[in-house]
Amino acid sequence: MNKPLGLILLGLAIVIAGCAPLPIQQPPASAQQPYPDPNPTPNNPNPSQAQPQISGSQRWQHAWGKAVEGLALGGAVGGLYGAGGGLVIGLIAGLVTAESHYGAINSQIQSEQQKDRALEAAIEQELERQKSLEGQIAQATGSTAGNSPVVGPAAEVSQPQTPLPQAKPPDNVTIASRSKPAPPPVAPAPFKNVEVRDINGDGVPDLWIYHNPQKPGEILRQEEASKGDGRVDTWSYFKDGKLVRREVDTKAHGKPDTSFYYANDQIVREERDEHGEGRVTYRAIYENGRLVRLEKDPNGSGRMGVWIFYDTAKDGEVVSKEERDLNGDGVADLWSFYENGRLVRRDVSAIGLELLSKQEQISVPAADPKQISAPGS
Repeated sequence: MNKPLGLILLGLAIVIAGCAPLPIQQPPASAQQPYPDPNPTPNNPNPSQAQPQISGSQRWQHAWGKAVEGLALGGAVGGLYGAGGGLVIGLIAGLVTAESHYGAINSQIQSEQQKDRALEAAIEQELERQKSLEGQIAQATGSTAGNSPVVGPAAEVSQPQTPLPQAKPPDNVTIASRSKPAPPPVAPAPFKNVEVRDINGDGVPDLWIYHNPQKPGEILRQEEASKGDGRVDTWSYFKDGKLVRREVDTKAHGKPDTSFYYANDQIVREERDEHGEGRVTYRAIYENGRLVRLEKDPNGSGRMGVWIFYDTAKDGEVVSKEERDLNGDGVADLWSFYENGRLVRRDVSAIGLELLSKQEQISVPAADPKQISAPGS
């Protein structure tokens, strides 16, 4: 008995497998109106709730699909008897669930259609808004530019082009030809701020003049080889074209040891480093170009110990007074007074008198005891 049942089930499975599935057919109403009416009438207040009728072919197609699934599942679980039971159960389940299956498909289709209609409505609303905005822009531009032609959705207002006035060049300016390039500007001649001269004509430079780069005619410094051997021994410095200082190397050491200072082209001071130790040991002060005072450091201690004053009311360099520091403390101890260049009196401090007496540097003549006197006597 099992053998005939198996043959029947096997033949039924072959028949079911060989049947081509029918395509899903839309209800007759869907061919005339694929989408529900967007503006329902009172007779059809809610078209989304109206479900289309399922045809018999659609119901049996769903049932046979479920039967095949039950046959495959039952055969995998229970063998030949399981396949037969799965076939029957699948067929029954397909007939029962066919309406709900196609109802779900139709509901999904209607949901997608509603989304499409909402999207189309939004697109239409956006187009209306753009048209309204374009109309406002055209009205605004038309009020300012007058009646101007509008081309396309984005209107452009064309305004008459007013030619700009051409600037007339000055009479003394030559306009360059368009066909020929303008000639390059003439570069100024290179300025050399150092002028080299040969004073004695022996072919060896002995004078170097440095000019101001900002003012080529103004001299800043001069260097001179006064002995004609090409070695600089005199340096002159200028300010605003006038000599202010001159330094001289009198001992050929390669560095200056005597300096002269000037004001308004007249000498005002002279300083010497007589021992080459880098400090001033001789200083001469001038007024109106005449010597008025000398200061000397006789022993090179760094302090001036001799002061000589000159009478500027007399012609020439006439000494009027001399002061000396005898103990090296920087304070005068001996004063000598002159008239017409001749000594007439000496004054000495107590410390100076004691030092002179011990050193026997001076002798007091008996005929003129007042020649040397202590201050206040």
